[in-house]
Amino acid sequence: MTKINTNNWHLQFLSKLWYERLILITCGIGLTMLVAVLTVFQPKFLQESDLLIYDLMVAGRAAPPKSAVPVIVGVDETSLAAFGQWPWPRYRLAALVERLQQLGAQVIAIDILMPEPDRSSPEVVQAERQRDLGDGKAQQPLAMTDSNSQLLADVLRQGASVLGYYLNFSQTTQPALQQGLPIAPDGMAVISPEHSTDLWPKSLGLIRSLPVLTDAASAEGFTNALVDIDGTLRRVPLLLAPQEQIRPSLAMSTLLLYSSQRQLQLTTGGGEVFINWGQHSIPLDRRGNMMLDYRNAQPVYYSARAVMNNELAAGSLQGKIVLVGAWAKGLQDLHLTPSGKWINGLEVHATIIDNVLSDSYISRPDWAKGVELFIVLLLGVACTLVLSRSGFAMSLLILVSAAFVCYVGASQLLVRQGLHLSPLMPILTLVLITSVMGFLKYAIEARKLLIRTQELVEAQDEIIISMSVLSEARDNETGGHILRTQRYVEILAKQLATTAKYAYLSASDIELLAKSAPLHDIGKVGIPDSILQKPGKLTEDEYKIMQSHPLIGADALTKIVTSSKHPEARNFLHYARDMIISHHERWDGQGYPQRLSGDDIPLAGRLMALADVYDALVSKRVYKEGMVHAEVCDYIRAESGKHFDPEIVAAFVARNKDFFKIAQQYVDVTE
Repeated sequence: MTKINTNNWHLQFLSKLWYERLILITCGIGLTMLVAVLTVFQPKFLQESDLLIYDLMVAGRAAPPKSAVPVIVGVDETSLAAFGQWPWPRYRLAALVERLQQLGAQVIAIDILMPEPDRSSPEVVQAERQRDLGDGKAQQPLAMTDSNSQLLADVLRQGASVLGYYLNFSQTTQPALQQGLPIAPDGMAVISPEHSTDLWPKSLGLIRSLPVLTDAASAEGFTNALVDIDGTLRRVPLLLAPQEQIRPSLAMSTLLLYSSQRQLQLTTGGGEVFINWGQHSIPLDRRGNMMLDYRNAQPVYYSARAVMNNELAAGSLQGKIVLVGAWAKGLQDLHLTPSGKWINGLEVHATIIDNVLSDSYISRPDWAKGVELFIVLLLGVACTLVLSRSGFAMSLLILVSAAFVCYVGASQLLVRQGLHLSPLMPILTLVLITSVMGFLKYAIEARKLLIRTQELVEAQDEIIISMSVLSEARDNETGGHILRTQRYVEILAKQLATTAKYAYLSASDIELLAKSAPLHDIGKVGIPDSILQKPGKLTEDEYKIMQSHPLIGADALTKIVTSSKHPEARNFLHYARDMIISHHERWDGQGYPQRLSGDDIPLAGRLMALADVYDALVSKRVYKEGMVHAEVCDYIRAESGKHFDPEIVAAFVARNKDFFKIAQQYVDVTE
């Protein structure tokens, strides 16, 4: 029988252990599934966090040296101070472009939109005067061409040149929007046997420069740059399809003119999209965007004033791609980069050209999201299984180590290979599971500790009662007497706590008073059986011996109180000692063993005095009949101020019905 009980105990222990682990594992798997869903359908705040982590990692990227091919010529503050305010007359732009051609520029890309006639041109000035001032003749429409624009067009024809245009993706159309298909570099061909352009953004219209200029230029390229949700420019489209025809960006058009290779092949492989151009393989996303690999070094820059004043050495731009545009503050097209720096639109074009010519790319393949999801699931399951068995210190070590590996691994892939896999969701998985499971484990352990504490308290109470029963077993009292008086003391203490005088009684104090009650007659163990169990009346000497039992019990507890090192135990034993030594004292000082009176009697003794007398009177014994509850109440009221504390009597009167219920609930079996 003993062996079976032992096995059952082990089975119960294992059952509880597996139940707790099941709760932890279920929680961990549930959190893993939650993060997996968030990985696929990221809310905005997670997208922004993801971009922030990308910016931190890309700051340490090691890349090949910058290409020296792209050169920027900007119309800056010194240029405006030397030649006048912006916009410049187009004859001045013509002079600038012509000078660049003379310095050897192989391709000139102009990031200046010119959709209207030059208002400084004589023809345009004359037409506006006729329109606004009138001369008696019929008003004529403004000229759509002008001599200044014609001068620029003539210069553009002399060399390879690219003009920028703007694609509109907004539903709000503007009157200046023009139609017409932009000019692609001569000989450009796009082969896309596998790749579809369905996911590319669709433009609603475009703004081009004047036809006289676009007809003279070698090609056109769009200048659009689509920022991420946090306003930072990290990727740009290289190809778009206005009017269902694939056209390159300004930077891509410039590269095509720079090379004799004009064929572009769009391919899909390994979850990535590539533009294969000669020896270059440029990674794109499904929307036709290339991720920009910003470099620390600045591109070569010349002021337009220096070019116009012939300050550059002959041939200094030989074989270069020259990007021309506004550079002065207030005129610039500024973009925020991952480093937090603002750069000019010309620098964006230069960065694209540099990335392609240096074959320095950052890519995020289509399968990257799938890999991140797999890592989330793997880490979630592994973390759940480990944390369901390990403690807090091990859990924290696992969290820090795994998070460090995730971040460093993703960072090294980006820095060394240009491959972007986000560590955000794997790290979030680790943090979320470790935090929640750690809290859950703490809650489980706290509950187990509470149960163990409660069981210990109950065991202590049972030991106290058992000790009391041992002493009562030698007397005529019963086990029911112990339970009843304990409840009586508790009821009286709770009622007293509602009064101003005894408001200091806390729940803990009341509990200790109630726990002390069973020990009130513990001193009877030192009384001889001949006296304790004598059926008749005690002699005077025997009665004196009987009156010593409070001192015997108090002396025993005094030794325990002195040796105890635990404050809570000392507190309990203090209440118990007070109750033992003074529960036979009377309010009028006629009690024993110390003949204390009034408030000099400890509260514990005054409470037990009333509880003990009530139970003795109301209980039936073999040698007497029990009194009726109402009669006992009358007796106790009559003894107020004599035997009992008047305030405790008042508390009894207020709660006497509860006394009666307790007497009925714990009635002795012998009755």
